[in-house]
Amino acid sequence: MGEEWNQEMDAEDREHKSFFARLKEGLTKTRNNIVRGIDNVFSGFSTIDEEFYEELEEILVMGDIGVNATTQIIDRLKTQVRENHIKQPADCKEFLMQSIKEQMQVGENAYDFEREQSIVMIIGVNGVGKTTSVGKLAGKYKAEGRKVLIAAADTFRAAAGDQLAEWAKRADVPMVGGKEGADPASVVYDAVNAAKARGVDMLLIDTAGRLHNKKNLMEELRKMNRIIDREFPNAHRENFIVLDGTTGQNALVQAREFGDVAELTGIILTKMDGTAKGGIAVAIQSELQVPVKYIGVGEKIEDLQRFDPSDFVDALFDVEPEAQAETVPESVVETETTSEPDPAEAVSDETASDAPTAAEPEDTEETTPAVSEESSGSGWTMPAWVLESIAQEEAARQADPDREQEDDADEEKKEKVSFWKKLWS
Repeated sequence: MGEEWNQEMDAEDREHKSFFARLKEGLTKTRNNIVRGIDNVFSGFSTIDEEFYEELEEILVMGDIGVNATTQIIDRLKTQVRENHIKQPADCKEFLMQSIKEQMQVGENAYDFEREQSIVMIIGVNGVGKTTSVGKLAGKYKAEGRKVLIAAADTFRAAAGDQLAEWAKRADVPMVGGKEGADPASVVYDAVNAAKARGVDMLLIDTAGRLHNKKNLMEELRKMNRIIDREFPNAHRENFIVLDGTTGQNALVQAREFGDVAELTGIILTKMDGTAKGGIAVAIQSELQVPVKYIGVGEKIEDLQRFDPSDFVDALFDVEPEAQAETVPESVVETETTSEPDPAEAVSDETASDAPTAAEPEDTEETTPAVSEESSGSGWTMPAWVLESIAQEEAARQADPDREQEDDADEEKKEKVSFWKKLWS
């Protein structure tokens, strides 16, 4: 069973692009909730003024990004617009994305604990995915060659120990547990001493999410922390709170409450697939100054990964990472002049397939333009999809000069094509 787990974890390392695809799919509702509103602001304003910023600010706050994070993002955007002499709202999008990425940076030393002798306590309310996260992290660390031990300190929830034991079996790692109703602090005591005796690299502690009242739950966490500090003071400590991404601002409230009794060092954000409240990932980090370290977008082993701010924002705005790396805001940097491409290669036949190409990811026409196929002397570049649209439009016009007006979707695309034609001319 352990060999099968390791094979799955190896596949996880080889499928980063696959995880990005799942992340992008999982953020669909969030993207519709936030990015669609942002794009409407960009297209609805012809100039950058205070009203433009106010509309953008409202969209971000309503998208669960939070007041503090939104204020910092907008302030940084204003500075970048001023320094780079940006005049058109559409040219702000790249700067907005970059501002959000900077807001969510995890830190250079965020994952040092993975290479040290560490004790990681997993806390949070019931139902957010604590036990599942413990199991997935155990498998991840074991696959990386670490010696892992699990402590089943959630002795108050029926069958919690059995659930964790199954995860420990799948991960092929040992577990220290107690009977249902036993003192969870005693389980932690036994686990910490077992970790020292066995030379364990990583001790993962699953904790209770609810006792008969909140006061007792918090006091139990304080007791466990005191035991760890006393019994294993030299171990690297991490306290991760698991938050359900679907709960939005409630997740922020939970994090604050648990932060009162345990020094939070990281967040595991689960259930990001299918939620319209994914903006909470930005808000939590800004409000609490605690980084999101892992993100989950499904039930599979490979669906829990390290959090990458660039991947998150690219997935949120539906931008492929490769295309994003190759582009810069046109209003800031002129592209290098290269030899003029063959028009025959740039413009496809009118009967070409409508399937998206690498340069034109599906549904990403409103992102920064992809690598161009033709350029003007001013440095403006015209993407291949624009050239193709112009060719198709001309062919359709010649075939049927009296054709009826196109639908709204095509009309919107025509406006974008017209915009590029003006720039290029």
